[in-house]
Amino acid sequence: MTGARTLAAVAIAAALAATASPASADDNPPPFDRPGIGFASAVLPAGSFDWEQGLPDLQRDGSRGDHATTWTADTLFRFGLTPTLELQLSGSPWNRSDVSSAGVHSHAQGAGDAAIGLKWAPALASKRWSLALLGVVSVPIGSAAFSAGHTVTSLGAAATADLGDNRSLEFYGNLDHGAGQNTWTLAANLGFPIHGNLAGYVETAHTAGGGPTSALVGAGLAWLLHGRVQLDLYADAGLTRSSPDYLAGLGVSVFFGQ
Repeated sequence: MTGARTLAAVAIAAALAATASPASADDNPPPFDRPGIGFASAVLPAGSFDWEQGLPDLQRDGSRGDHATTWTADTLFRFGLTPTLELQLSGSPWNRSDVSSAGVHSHAQGAGDAAIGLKWAPALASKRWSLALLGVVSVPIGSAAFSAGHTVTSLGAAATADLGDNRSLEFYGNLDHGAGQNTWTLAANLGFPIHGNLAGYVETAHTAGGGPTSALVGAGLAWLLHGRVQLDLYADAGLTRSSPDYLAGLGVSVFFGQ
């Protein structure tokens, strides 16, 4: 796992550097997209950017008779363009898959596909609700074992209700289109404070369409440091035989801006 260790070391170094520059006391916390199945229903401030990194994330799947564990160092860079628009660049420069089938073990390692996205978060009349739309195009440049093999276009939407006292309820929907097939995901997320800058959430999601239907339920934690660095931990469990056994991960998100 040399590639994952290198990425983790670089991410931790960037986080330490960011905490050395204190954020303004009256700034709101950055709207990080990690963790969770959906994404934040807000964009980064214009002129700022962030780096969100899995350290890594993993998926365990035994739903089709084989037992596969996949490690993925998901990487996301977000750039605030205007008060309502941001640019996103994403990919997974390091992946590893370990598969056991009928007593035969194999593994593969390599990079995943790359993607470019544009998020729009219009100003709403309601102060309680926020909304964001995200369009993404994924280009098949990854290693064969970790590439979709074709271009995938995605359109997602996230709507969040502010419940007060730092609690929130988010609804998320996404449609992927590639190779003539559509796959859609619906999810809901309840966020709540735990203590100080430590927050938690619970979520559930359902995916169907071009592939096995799956349903997940899970929870996670996010710890904000110095107003600009977030550490996260999460786990999701499959609810049906065709779902992945579980997804889990560690991550760090670092905000760069004033």
